[in-house]
Amino acid sequence: MKRSKRIRRPSAWNAWYWDVPLAALTLALAVWLLQANQSLFWAGHQLAAHGHATLWAYVTLCGDTLMVLTLCLPLVRVRPELIWAGVLAGVLAAVAVQGLKHGLLVMRPSHVFPAGQLHLIGGPLRSSAAFPSGHAATIFTMIGVVILWMPADARRYWAPLLLTLALLVSLSRIVVGVHWPLDVLAGAAIGWLAAVLGSLWARRWRWGETAAGRTTLTLLLTACALTALIHYHSGYPQTDPGRRIIALLALGLAGYQFCVARWGAAAEQC
Repeated sequence: MKRSKRIRRPSAWNAWYWDVPLAALTLALAVWLLQANQSLFWAGHQLAAHGHATLWAYVTLCGDTLMVLTLCLPLVRVRPELIWAGVLAGVLAAVAVQGLKHGLLVMRPSHVFPAGQLHLIGGPLRSSAAFPSGHAATIFTMIGVVILWMPADARRYWAPLLLTLALLVSLSRIVVGVHWPLDVLAGAAIGWLAAVLGSLWARRWRWGETAAGRTTLTLLLTACALTALIHYHSGYPQTDPGRRIIALLALGLAGYQFCVARWGAAAEQC
């Protein structure tokens, strides 16, 4: 007599949705309970004393919201659903980050330690509020959206690399001397949760994939790229040449895509 095979029910726990923010919040809780925030900050910030200031400035630039939006410009025509999910997730992350910053008013390391004690990379920041890290939230939001929208076979290879990039950008906020470890961990959790919610929202509300939505997103991201090219102070003047090159490449690729689309439409009418 043959045994009947048991049907495996799909798990209600989606590891790609919850594991990253759960890990970040667990580490944050451990840091807080062990009162290791300052000691871990100094351990990470010591990397700034070994040089490579320009390298760390470029790494931290990858978490700048304007630069991330600029890099999204050439993808609007290719993957509008991905960019739309990223924009929705970015709005959620920005609301959470700014709300906590202005609500908690945790001072940055540069406002806690005496002047000259830190190896600051870049110019002084306008805001003294540290918690949570906006750069960490931004990079984990966009990396999260990209990973969540990947096919499963591609995710297996690309997710570790993309997560490593997000971790490096987050670490750079400690290295340059502007954030505590708790700021970074909270920003990572917020960013990934925003990516999850933004992706679910984008799958239900597909306005960004319509012609009007793509046009609006293109105009918005073009304005971001032009701002990055012409007039933008990231706080890291050593990255200005790279910032302008990235903006020019994004605008150039978007312009090329626009011309190809117009030529294709004209050819079909002939």
